Amino acid sequence: MKDTSIYDLLNNMDNEPQSYSPLDITPGELNAWKKSFTAKRTATSSRKESSADRHSASPSWKKFAAAAAIVCLVLAGSSIGPVRQTVYAGMKAVTYDLAHLMGISQDLAPYKTVVGQSITGREVTITLTEVVLDEETLYISDTVTTPEKIDGDRIPSEYIPDTTVFLNGRMISTAASGSVQKADDYNLVSNMELELPDIDTAQTLDLEIQYYLDGKKLGTMAFSASGKELALDTKTLELKETIPLPDGTEITLQKYASNSMGQKIYFTTTSDKYTYDVILQGTDDLGNPVEFLIRHMSDGQGRMEVSTITNGYIHEDASSLTLTPYAVKMPETSGKISNDYQPIGQAFTITLP
Repeated sequence: MKDTSIYDLLNNMDNEPQSYSPLDITPGELNAWKKSFTAKRTATSSRKESSADRHSASPSWKKFAAAAAIVCLVLAGSSIGPVRQTVYAGMKAVTYDLAHLMGISQDLAPYKTVVGQSITGREVTITLTEVVLDEETLYISDTVTTPEKIDGDRIPSEYIPDTTVFLNGRMISTAASGSVQKADDYNLVSNMELELPDIDTAQTLDLEIQYYLDGKKLGTMAFSASGKELALDTKTLELKETIPLPDGTEITLQKYASNSMGQKIYFTTTSDKYTYDVILQGTDDLGNPVEFLIRHMSDGQGRMEVSTITNGYIHEDASSLTLTPYAVKMPETSGKISNDYQPIGQAFTITLP
C-alpha cells in the first residue's frame, strides 16, 4: 500500500481530540493581548514586499506573550528551495484537530484534509496534521516535537515554526497569525491562518509549505487541498455600508460571509494607508455580544473576522446583527496601540443570510 493511501484513510476517519484543561487567563488580559495582536498583525500583512525582500530576507515571527502556554504570532515569509521527508510521526495523544484548536463546535470533516506529513531536522520534528482552504485563506494545524523537555509554561522561541506557502513554485502567502500551545513536556501544537490573496481557493490546489525554525529552513511538505465544498456551503450577503474615518478615509463594507470556519466581513478603503484601527461592536438579536476585528488589509482591500476570544462565534440561532463602528488612531512611534476606541458612525443592522 502506498503512503498516500494512509492519508486518504485518515481523511475519512472520525477522530475525537483529547481534552485539555483551560488556561488561567483573565478577560482583561485577553482583551489587552487581542488589541496588541490585531494592530501588529494587520500592519505586517499590509506591508508591501519587494522581490529582493521575498527572496533574501529570512522569515521572522513577531511574538506576543498571551499566556504561559499560548503565544500569538505574526509571520512575514520568504522563499527558499524545497527539501522533503515524508514520515507519519507517532503523535501519541497530543494531536489537536483544527476545530479543537480554533474553538469551533461544527464538524469540519467535509472540508478538511488530513496531511499527516512530517519533517525532521536539528532533532526537531514538525508534523502538518490538517488543513482547510477557505476564501483566500489557508488554515493549518501542526505539532512540533522537541528533543529536550520543555520545563514550565514558557515556550522557547526556537521551537516556534515559521511557514511560507507556495503554489507552482510561487510564494502566495503574505502573512499569518495563530497560536502555539504546550501539549506536554515534548510537544507543541499550533493553528495558523495564512493569507492567500488573489488565489481562487474554491478548487483543488497543489501546495507546498516551507517550515523554518529560528530563522533557518527545516524542510518542505507538499499536499493537495480543495476549498470547493466549503465555498458551496458559505452563505453570503451583499453589504453597502460606508464608514467615514476621522482623516477623511472611507471604509465600505461590501460582503458578509458565514461558514463553518466563522464569520467575515469584506471591505474596501479609499486609502492604502492604515492610520486607524477599526472594530465593529454590538449584539445579535438574541442579546449576545458580537465584535469584528480587522484581520487583513492590503492595497485598499481588507477583511474583518468575528472575534472569538471573549464572545465566541455568532450564535447559530441569531437572525440579525446590530453593529457600531469604533476607531482608534494607530501609533506613529511607540508601536503600542491605544485602547481608547471612539464611535465613528451610526449603528447599522445586518440581516443574516
